[in-house]
Amino acid sequence: MTRGQQDLYLHPSSFSGVLDEDNIQSLQEQLSKAQAFRCYHVDCYEEYRDLSDKGCRAELKAKRDEITEYILEKCRTKRSNLYIVDPVAIYVAEHFEIRRLCDKDRRNKVGNQFVAELMDGLLQKGWLVSAETSQGEGIRTATNKERGISRQPAAQVAGQITMEGQPSPPEKAPKRKKPPAPSL
Repeated sequence: MTRGQQDLYLHPSSFSGVLDEDNIQSLQEQLSKAQAFRCYHVDCYEEYRDLSDKGCRAELKAKRDEITEYILEKCRTKRSNLYIVDPVAIYVAEHFEIRRLCDKDRRNKVGNQFVAELMDGLLQKGWLVSAETSQGEGIRTATNKERGISRQPAAQVAGQITMEGQPSPPEKAPKRKKPPAPSL
């Protein structure tokens, strides 16, 4: 049964589909009058929104930093010679999927495209690294060294951070070991 963008699928033991919440009560009342079956209860599982491709892309752009952080976390490996060969972009797009009335079959074309473009940008910026592995093309998060980030600020010396325009702390002479005491 279809009415506008609403669909109700009839299965042998249940009905399911995408309905406007405002119509659920009236549909339940109509189904309760049937004599061939009984309607015991109605469950709502997912929310679908009436959102265009442009609107969906705008919402994903608003979450760009969160999605980027998620990608970098999911692509992090313990060693720099390990790569993830799973379809990361598809998993990320599923995680941030916006269910839309115009995409009831959940192909998520806009989300997949957005994440793929974002990951391409991260590869170009050096935040992600890709390589050919024995299992196919792999990807991982770049290490700080690969990104050119040092662990300590350049102006840090002996645990002290110098401010611009201020003299750096005087260098301490290295500590000398005491000679061993003569044994008797």
